[in-house]
Amino acid sequence: MIEKIYREVLTIREKLEAIERLIIPEEDVGGEELDEIRALKSEALRGEAVSWDEVKEKVEELIK
Repeated sequence: MIEKIYREVLTIREKLEAIERLIIPEEDVGGEELDEIRALKSEALRGEAVSWDEVKEKVEELIK
């Protein structure tokens, strides 16, 4: 019974990810941009305060 529920959850997750890929366009990100995003993620995971606006500005700045 639990296995059946788990398989259904996986199927739903796959469908949601497919819909997300259709809705949200993917951007080509270069090595420098990817490094900056990883650095911001690392700061956030260490508990350092990183505002969403700051992250958004940096990402937008890097992909221009």
